Amino acid sequence: MTALRCLLVPLPSTEIGGTEIQTLVVLRAVAALGVRVALAAEPALLPALALRLVGMPLIQLHPASGLGWRPAAFHRSPEAQQQAVAPLIAALRPEAAMLPLPWPSAGIGPARALAAAALPSLSIGHLVPPDGDAAAIHALGGWPAPPGVVAAVSPPAALLLATGFGLPPQAVAVLPNGVHVPAEDPAARAAARLAKRALLGLPAQARLLLFVGNISQRKGAEMLPALARALPPGTTLVALGAGPLRQALAAEASPLRLQGEVTDVGAWMLAADALVLPSRLEGAPLVLLEAAARRLPILASPEAAASLGAAAPGLVTLVRNENAAVLTQDVLQYLVGVMAQNMTEHAWAHAQAQSQEHMLGRYLARLRQLLA
Repeated sequence: MTALRCLLVPLPSTEIGGTEIQTLVVLRAVAALGVRVALAAEPALLPALALRLVGMPLIQLHPASGLGWRPAAFHRSPEAQQQAVAPLIAALRPEAAMLPLPWPSAGIGPARALAAAALPSLSIGHLVPPDGDAAAIHALGGWPAPPGVVAAVSPPAALLLATGFGLPPQAVAVLPNGVHVPAEDPAARAAARLAKRALLGLPAQARLLLFVGNISQRKGAEMLPALARALPPGTTLVALGAGPLRQALAAEASPLRLQGEVTDVGAWMLAADALVLPSRLEGAPLVLLEAAARRLPILASPEAAASLGAAAPGLVTLVRNENAAVLTQDVLQYLVGVMAQNMTEHAWAHAQAQSQEHMLGRYLARLRQLLA
């Protein structure tokens, strides 16, 4: 991308989750092409971002107080965001921008600054609520529409984002998430299974179910203790992650094993027998693709599997998430049934087709189009 010397990325986030992690994957690929990336974020996020960008000198971090979206300051937050981004545009003089949207209305303020500067931009919606966040966007004066491309991480999210922004459905592109698919390593899988069971004090033959994600109601995490209590002897449920419900879940009398945030999620996936993903709202969850890439059977709610579209029933076992009782019923039914080996292989093939390399190619093509 010789015409692109500097890419501005205002990150309207107050925490680091799937949106932010996936954004960093894209930015590393952009920087690898020799493009200087100016990543702006709340000062509190900079140390964690810096740890994830070691060895990437072309990605420069810029403190931007007020850039993180604050729904509690609904009408004031966009103005603060705009004021945080406008000086960066003037000082850095980027040729283009990429605006990650962890929530549609979270990007209104940065988009105003980008639109005022007529800066070509790729705005990418990661998590979109069922109503497209339309009421909030309308209350804030509508989508400011910087020149460039609006996209989302899955076809369902693209349709919802178009509704929220008041755009024709065809005006929102789809840039599917992708993950690295590791080579199959039976020795590494066997070692991980033994190591994680030993860590938990479990026998080598114990069955292990895994939850990975934010410990929150949006992810269905409050149902995990009841599910853990209902599992048959010899089956353990482990939850990886942090979040607002973690302390409450830890206080419950339950065999649920809360491991907190870990740096080796991939090893846990190799060790587990199935992933349980009872989310109530998802965009295109990375954890689903990461599990598929490691041939880990997936038990997912319809919302968690929405990005798979009509193919979902052939790739994952769908479980209901209305409440803990129905989730438990579906999980127990899966455990007494026959493991769906064909389904797991189909999910692995999907992860291969939707690989990280494929995703990065599509992002880079879109960024090139901004400068055409």
